[in-house]
Amino acid sequence: MVSLKLLFLALLSICARKSFAFESVSSLIRRHKFAARQGNAIWLSSDPEQDGFLRRFTNPVLDDPFLPLSDVASAQIVAPSLQVFWISLVHAPSPTWLRPIFQSGLFETRGSLLAPTLIHGAGLACCWLLGALAAKAYERKAIDPTVEGGGYGTVFATILKAGAFATGVLILGTQLDLFTEFGGFVQPGESEETDLRLLSAWVEVLNDVIFEASTLASFRVYLAVSTATRNNP
Repeated sequence: MVSLKLLFLALLSICARKSFAFESVSSLIRRHKFAARQGNAIWLSSDPEQDGFLRRFTNPVLDDPFLPLSDVASAQIVAPSLQVFWISLVHAPSPTWLRPIFQSGLFETRGSLLAPTLIHGAGLACCWLLGALAAKAYERKAIDPTVEGGGYGTVFATILKAGAFATGVLILGTQLDLFTEFGGFVQPGESEETDLRLLSAWVEVLNDVIFEASTLASFRVYLAVSTATRNNP
């Protein structure tokens, strides 16, 4: 069964449904948000900051229409797969989300590796997409260090902002998942069972953050370097 955390993250990602409309920066700049005619003068406003924080999710700027898909592939497939490989390599305990989807004494175990990894990765991808939209990580200056007002400082700052927001969403989803599992709030020290579950949840969140941050940051830095090299041969 898909965890409530994944469903929660999927609901949050609905607010970004327009992010895949693949509108270019030029088309968004040409579109004026407010026009008021006073006498013979026309007052126009096209400052995106005037539209508030919510507009980053409902109508984001996407200079590269394929970058969200690349982010999703990295967050959902590459990072969780690396985590599973590392866990197997060091013989560490398997995370709770790596349990088989179908297991019975009468039938063969089904979905013990690939499916749980992809399902968990889908939740992590939702976290990153929300963080990337919040940090305006799909604007050209966030991926191209050669543009005016950009630079590698902007690239790294955008990655940190997106990662911080995504981590917050992941922690919130994990807390909601634990609240549903225990039927209420629990604190460390209540019982050995709850302490073990809370500790495993903390370790799983930490591993998710480390592997997602390493994968996505490496991909973004590589993209920025390759873009700068292509623009300045």
